[in-house]
Amino acid sequence: MATTVDVHAAELSMLAIMERVDDVAALTPARQITGARAAYAGRIEGGLRLDDPGRCKRGGPRRPLVSYVTVVRNARATLERTLSSVREQQWEAVEHIVVDGLSDDGTRDIIEAHAAQIDYYVSEPDEGLYPALNKALSMVRGDLVCVLNADDWLTPDAARLAATTLIQCKSGAETSAPVMILTSAWLHDRQRRKLWLPGRLDAGSWLRCPKICHNGVYATPAALALTGPYDTRFRIVADTRWLCAAFDAGVRIVYRAAPTVHYASGGMSSDLGRHVEECAQLVALRFPSLDTSEVWALVHSFYPWPDNLEPFGSSCPSDLGLALKSLLARHAGDEALQASATAAGLSDQLGQAKRVRPRRKISTQLQRGLLRAWFGLRYVLRR
Repeated sequence: MATTVDVHAAELSMLAIMERVDDVAALTPARQITGARAAYAGRIEGGLRLDDPGRCKRGGPRRPLVSYVTVVRNARATLERTLSSVREQQWEAVEHIVVDGLSDDGTRDIIEAHAAQIDYYVSEPDEGLYPALNKALSMVRGDLVCVLNADDWLTPDAARLAATTLIQCKSGAETSAPVMILTSAWLHDRQRRKLWLPGRLDAGSWLRCPKICHNGVYATPAALALTGPYDTRFRIVADTRWLCAAFDAGVRIVYRAAPTVHYASGGMSSDLGRHVEECAQLVALRFPSLDTSEVWALVHSFYPWPDNLEPFGSSCPSDLGLALKSLLARHAGDEALQASATAAGLSDQLGQAKRVRPRRKISTQLQRGLLRAWFGLRYVLRR
């Protein structure tokens, strides 16, 4: 089971394929090519690494290198802001990897115009978001790695906050330990801005889809290796599976309430029907002994946004509490399932025929309100 730690008392208390390689010659097919830009076989690549293969090596226990990876296709309107936010970081040890899915709207022109600030970029056909992310993550060298969407942008202190958190929670003898830092995000929905605090990552996350901003997550190479690559069978919730796998693998989870990224709502995750369906597939994948009706009983009991379940009403048991009691009795020997249901809020739903909307304790609501007020005030004062 993963351990958790809160770095500040005032705050809320992938790759198996990613074998660490320091030699740039093993990191890119362009290892025999020098210059700011190279093109062959339908691929365009460039960046600082091609001219300076030794740049951006891991910084050691007191100066962690923070790597950002951006996967993009046709994001001309927003990408420049994303790139600029990496360049403006208040931490000197930062690298940026950009993987473009052969954009045709002018995005590649923006990437090439910013080649002097990008460590490595490549533009070539790919098979979608998560395959491209797996490719990008195999190229990073950082002590911490973060995924940054092409329509999102970092706060100026993001890398510094992540790096200093890593320094605080690790001694020199533990620099290779698996650690995952969960930070807050500024959620932008039209004209509305809200602080998205990281939800708890625990055994119940398999059933209730953890409310964690993927772009506010920083992982060490050891954590990535334990978690494994993103599961490309999913189009929306592969990051959820990645996070849950990290917990199951025993990765140390560190929470920071400070925001590190501005997250623009929309994109594939706004397909609510598909999101529900993929969450059901995730439950079935994690607990293969369940039949279809049992999977949906769990989804209807614990999925965090009940309103999204209305189109799937025919799959909901008439008495959820009774269905859960019977389900868990049939699978009494499945300790992982029992633990997940308990952590997801089983005690609130047992004995209740209809879905119970969980309520936070007053102390938790007060704490979250104070954090939102504090960081909201800081946001206004810094503008």
